[in-house]
Amino acid sequence: MIKLLHTTPYSSIQSAKVRKVVYNISEYIDGDNIFYTTSDNVSVNVKLILTTSKDIFKKYKNLKEVIYFEKLDEVEEYAILKLELNSIYLTFLPSSNAHTLFFTSRCNHYCLMCSEPPKIDNDDYLIQDNLKIIELLDKDLPVLGVSGGEPTLLGSDFIKIIKKIRKELPQTEIRVLTNGRAYTNEKFVQEIADIAKGYFVSEIPIYHSDFAKHDYIVQSRNAFFETIDGFYKCAAYGLSTEVRVVISKQNYDNLADLMYFIYRNIPFVDHIALMGLEYIGFALNNLKTIHISPLEYMEELKQAIKLCRNYALPVSIYNLPLCLVHEDIRHYARQSISDWKNEFSEICYNCEYKNECAGMFTSTQPFFETLLKPIIKNED
Repeated sequence: MIKLLHTTPYSSIQSAKVRKVVYNISEYIDGDNIFYTTSDNVSVNVKLILTTSKDIFKKYKNLKEVIYFEKLDEVEEYAILKLELNSIYLTFLPSSNAHTLFFTSRCNHYCLMCSEPPKIDNDDYLIQDNLKIIELLDKDLPVLGVSGGEPTLLGSDFIKIIKKIRKELPQTEIRVLTNGRAYTNEKFVQEIADIAKGYFVSEIPIYHSDFAKHDYIVQSRNAFFETIDGFYKCAAYGLSTEVRVVISKQNYDNLADLMYFIYRNIPFVDHIALMGLEYIGFALNNLKTIHISPLEYMEELKQAIKLCRNYALPVSIYNLPLCLVHEDIRHYARQSISDWKNEFSEICYNCEYKNECAGMFTSTQPFFETLLKPIIKNED
């Protein structure tokens, strides 16, 4: 996660850096931490200060690197921040329900519904940022996500960062959201397996059982066949894979056929995620092309789930509130949305299943608002 929190004109920061927030001065290590304080308890060894006290800023701005904000929403102890000259970005929040490293904004797909549209800017600085973030992460972190863009485009630097994760977080599962096309390179897959086998899961989208329609959805030729080849390469080296299917107007009527395709061609996958849309990025640009209400595709979703059950394919439903999922398949729905972009409508607080519900993406709420209906247990 990289989230801009605040900008400020009050800063004596000299250069960009990644640091962990500490409140206790005894925990301060220069080069690793930024000391948050609102009182004058700054020792001589502290070189980097975060504060909401203008008096502290005025006192130390010519002596140390200090950054002042009138308020600091969403910053907590041991959060990891990227500090720019006059701004801070949140990269890790200990209390969050999901933790993800953002490797690059570059991508070789231009998916119709992409929530993070690719950029061609040089963002190689993220490599060093991520290496530092990994050093500062909690050592008992159970799962760490990797995203982009297309993270495998980093090539040897991708391998370098995965090695760093394995060194610093040897018990952490690494889950990489990737289109899988780089896995056609067998040497690349073998390197990953040598480093992280047993701790590495690739979450790879397949959007249609027809290669041409899949390629259309991702806006890239030969994508389908290279992705399928990537699944085989991963299987050959014992790497776990998950199929991700974002449901849209372009593929909702193909869900059952796609499940059958998976069963016949890549039955070794560890899991299938059938996912609701996130209405941000390219999804808004292509709204007429991709938008469909979950209520309109619920029968197709039920059929897809039934086939997975019959074929013993592990499957879940992501990103849909329970009230929009048919009661026969609600037990397949998961709380899948990261808390920093998760919303519930006012009407949801009357629902007896709210604590078990995924809710909605913040961007999805306007599209679902009129469809929501609280579920009352005694009506089941």
